[in-house]
Amino acid sequence: MKKMIASVLTASALLMGVPSVAGAQAAHDYSIFQLPRSGVLKSGDHGENVKILQWALNKAINAGLKTDGIFGPNTKKAVIAFQKSAKLVPDGIYGKKTHAALSEKVNSYGFPEVVLKEGSKGTAVKILQKALNDIGSSLSVDGIYGPKTKAAVLKFQKKYPELKDTGIFDAPTRLLLDKVLHD
Repeated sequence: MKKMIASVLTASALLMGVPSVAGAQAAHDYSIFQLPRSGVLKSGDHGENVKILQWALNKAINAGLKTDGIFGPNTKKAVIAFQKSAKLVPDGIYGKKTHAALSEKVNSYGFPEVVLKEGSKGTAVKILQKALNDIGSSLSVDGIYGPKTKAAVLKFQKKYPELKDTGIFDAPTRLLLDKVLHD
């Protein structure tokens, strides 16, 4: 009976558009837009994708760009600056690697890819605590994974039947929380 209820809840969650763990375990797609057929945006291009690119560069590196949809010299300089910060080839052409890096920077909460559990300490725990507060917890952001942080993780996991209720911030929990924070 418990398995049947879990199956019904999972099916209901999927129908409501809530991500499943299976989807969360696949490579996460953070794309801010679909690249054109050429696979690049470059000087002289214009349109809605360029506006989104300019907005994303402003968000990611405080580029100070006017979001006018024109890929001019200032946008090219900002793309180069971002590429340098992401340790990519700084050519000023917005291609697949730059797109993936900028999309993830803008659309990811920035969780380190580590497992956190009671007793864990440090910056990764602070990031988790801030994220949990963003979805309704009221934790002290002290960088200590204590009983309250564990309880907040467990509360999140219990909302999604496809997650194991462990109180451990593992990869499936991280990916699903990241998605929830950006939906």
